[in-house]
Amino acid sequence: MENCVFCKIINRQLPGYIISENENVIVFVSRHNDPLVVPKKHIKDIYELDNETGNEITKELIKTAKAVKKGLESEGVYITQANEPAAGQDVFHLHFHVYPRWQDQSKNQVKIVGDEEREQTMEKVKNAYE
Repeated sequence: MENCVFCKIINRQLPGYIISENENVIVFVSRHNDPLVVPKKHIKDIYELDNETGNEITKELIKTAKAVKKGLESEGVYITQANEPAAGQDVFHLHFHVYPRWQDQSKNQVKIVGDEEREQTMEKVKNAYE
């Protein structure tokens, strides 16, 4: 899609902090500093998702969750995905957030971060990827 920020990252028209990538799925760090698992094919929402791509996304979600827990030394992970504006979807390209989580709620703040923090997250998660 021409105006899709995720398609632009996938096509290298915008920079991205890429953790992992294969033929069908890309994982990169969001501006909120959590990994996003995104199909490379532009799929607007879960209603348009086909089973084959869904299976590929699930494989990467599992790898990413394990790498987030290990690489960021989190106590858990929270995976979320929104569909349509009423649910909070603001980028209309299917994606899953993999948030690191800790018992200490003060560590669980979601905020926009700078490039340096995103690069550090990318390296830590990428180094823990299996």
